[in-house]
Amino acid sequence: MTRRVVLLGSALLLLAACSSTTSGGATTSSTTLTAIVTTTTAAPSTTLAPTTTAAPTTTAPPPTTLPPTTVAATSPPTTAAVAGNDFLGEETIGLSAQGRPITVSHRGTAGGTVILVVGVIHGNESAGLAILDDLRTMPLPPGIDLWLMPTINPDGLANDERHNGNGVDLNRNFPHDWTQVAQPGDWEYSGTGPASEPETQAFIAFADRIQPHLTLWYHQDLHRVSPSNRKDGPLRKQYAQLTGLDYVSVTGGTYTGVAATWVRQTMPSSMSFIAELGPTLSADEALVHANAVLTIAVMSQSIA
Repeated sequence: MTRRVVLLGSALLLLAACSSTTSGGATTSSTTLTAIVTTTTAAPSTTLAPTTTAAPTTTAPPPTTLPPTTVAATSPPTTAAVAGNDFLGEETIGLSAQGRPITVSHRGTAGGTVILVVGVIHGNESAGLAILDDLRTMPLPPGIDLWLMPTINPDGLANDERHNGNGVDLNRNFPHDWTQVAQPGDWEYSGTGPASEPETQAFIAFADRIQPHLTLWYHQDLHRVSPSNRKDGPLRKQYAQLTGLDYVSVTGGTYTGVAATWVRQTMPSSMSFIAELGPTLSADEALVHANAVLTIAVMSQSIA
């Protein structure tokens, strides 16, 4: 617009100059020019309104904080020891007449109530081994210091024979009430003297060291537990009830120099008895017996 006004002004000046020359009046020319310039002065450009500033974007509210997840309550610890976590060791306590090791394994609570289980004393009566296999791995009640002796007679077990490698019935060889029973080759031959056999000597030294509160011996195959009026009587009766063994006396032999009797008589605070199994023992029956061992072990804790 400004450029057009300037051009128009220039044209008018030129025209005025021409008119002045023709008429000869400078004053007229000057007045006319002033009027024209004043008239043609362009109006100032309209200032554009400032652009409206956009409203600020509304800030989204912070996400709602989720309540903390409730932590599940910790389960109370079990009272039974976890199988495999309570193994205390294994040792050889002596050698048999033929040089085989007599071993024991140890598990449970060291310094607790000492329980000793002997699987085999007569080599051809081996069903008790299955019970010890279960006792070796199953959870134990608290406070039970468990010793497991698979066999005191490894020679007889290896040879499937009642006697040890010297032909002696070890369950007639213990020093308490030992008598000369029969002759070599007889099924009850008691040896040349009390504790004449290395197996008997090894057991005596071992038992004297650990001082068992309860010792359990497995035999076959009369299927019974003998009653007793001593303090271990309730344990015997309970064991028979739990396992289905008959609760009647064992008869048929000369019972001198017996291992279980030696334990009771030598260690007055100790209890010891024999469980006569049947001719066979299934895996399920072995587990029943193993559970019965632990039941009477707990019972024995309350017997001084």
